[in-house]
Amino acid sequence: RALFSGRVAMADIVTELQESVDRLNEAFYNSVGVLQRDAKPASVVEGADPSEGVDEAQVREMARSVMDESRKIDELASALPPVDLDADAQLARIAKLAKEDHALGEELRAELTRAKKTLTKVTAAFEAVTDDILLTREETTGGDEDT
Repeated sequence: RALFSGRVAMADIVTELQESVDRLNEAFYNSVGVLQRDAKPASVVEGADPSEGVDEAQVREMARSVMDESRKIDELASALPPVDLDADAQLARIAKLAKEDHALGEELRAELTRAKKTLTKVTAAFEAVTDDILLTREETTGGDEDT
């Protein structure tokens, strides 16, 4: 279990990073859609001032949303452990992770074995209690359950 805690924190960061990238993608998608839908029409007449279009406050809000999400992504990315680009270091890290995986697998198998033994004991106890109840009923009714 102690081996697992460091990776859980990193997994949480990676998950949050993925969610933040999804939100950034959604903000971009919505912003472009709104800008395209509400853009001021192009004018072929010089000096024409179309009054309809995207509100400047709306554009600032969409830009703020994109920037906030970008900052959050930067913060989350900086919280991740550094990546070593050296091939030997990567192989050593992979070997270490494989060893941790093996240790966790052994721990899981041992826990599964204990759980199976407990289940066997519980099942035996349940069967014994059930048999005892059935035998008590038979003795009480005289063994004649049809009447």
